[in-house]
Amino acid sequence: MGQRREELIQRAKVLPELLRRAERHPVALKAQGARIFDVDNFGYIDYTGGRGAAICGYANQYILDAVRKVLTSGIPDGLHVPQEVELAETLAQFLPWVGNWWFCRNQGEALRMVLRWARRNSGNDLLLFVDGGAPLRRRQYPIWSDDDASTVVRMVPGWDLDRIEVALTAGASKLAAFVVDPLMTRIGCAPAPEGVLERIAEICRDLGILLVVDERVSGFRVHRGGACEGAGIVPDVAIFGGALGGAFPIGVAAFREGIDRPELGEDGMLPAPHAVSLAAAEAVLSILKNQTTYERLEERTKQLEDGVLALAERFSRPISINRVGSVFALYLGEGPVRDVSSAEATDQAAYRRLVTALAQEGVLLPPDPCRPAFLSNAHGAKDVEETLAAFESVLMRLYQEDLP
Repeated sequence: MGQRREELIQRAKVLPELLRRAERHPVALKAQGARIFDVDNFGYIDYTGGRGAAICGYANQYILDAVRKVLTSGIPDGLHVPQEVELAETLAQFLPWVGNWWFCRNQGEALRMVLRWARRNSGNDLLLFVDGGAPLRRRQYPIWSDDDASTVVRMVPGWDLDRIEVALTAGASKLAAFVVDPLMTRIGCAPAPEGVLERIAEICRDLGILLVVDERVSGFRVHRGGACEGAGIVPDVAIFGGALGGAFPIGVAAFREGIDRPELGEDGMLPAPHAVSLAAAEAVLSILKNQTTYERLEERTKQLEDGVLALAERFSRPISINRVGSVFALYLGEGPVRDVSSAEATDQAAYRRLVTALAQEGVLLPPDPCRPAFLSNAHGAKDVEETLAAFESVLMRLYQEDLP
């Protein structure tokens, strides 16, 4: 623990949330490329990725230049700007199935507003989610009111197609929407098996149920058109954020053609997103237009995956990795992770022990088990090699510590 960090912690006694998180996270001074530097200028190769947002790496020069240009214009928060029109036109090149857009201040707001619209538009209160998807917390997404006893949120196990079809059929007349996270990111990364998303889309279409795909993690990460394009489906609504903003907060609700002029009604309105976030998103898309970006992400992430699994076998550690493109999750324990129950069965204490040791070697993975990790376009072969060297050192030490 460095001197500057200790001094800062002493001064932060009135900031309980900072103190709580500082136990497991570095107190950051700056971030550049694939690395985060703490207040004592100790550098970490980072795989937390700003929760997936930093797809282009930290402090990408092209994004910074776009942001600086907007900042010098002095536009205050709350005003609509020409960048909204420009971003919509650029997004249409990535997502040609979209007929209307909502731009929001952040991705959580985008999901919350879509669910509010779905309830109002359908006249139904029931919301069905795939269990294991990105969490919907009552406090985080206040679509409920304490006196609204009619609102119900239900979960259905993913990716159990039989149970999903039964739940959708039984609730068809009562459902406002079915919400699907295609990677089940609440348990790390458990992607839908081939054909499952297509079948879900077919069932929803046949039953007239609104399909909302939560692409806040997968969007622009796993494919230029998100997980939906990768699966060959067109949802009714998709939610984007994360990687689109390049670490600047933004949320986008994309409505398919045929859903004309979706509005919240008199009881709700969408605050305008900040021009800085719009400019950052435009810059990110300019980078992602180049298909070699995704080829590079795939190559580097596979290099990391193959290297970690080889070291795990060498040191007899039960490590498995789920991966889609540059999104991956590392689990300790026997057996593959496909759903909530198998994720809960992993050795979470062993995971924390591993990532704590890796942080001491200068490698950051999500501190909590069953969480997604990410590579960025800034991660190079050398970064991955250094990461694998840290894994080797840590696994060797753990192996020696565990000898009888």
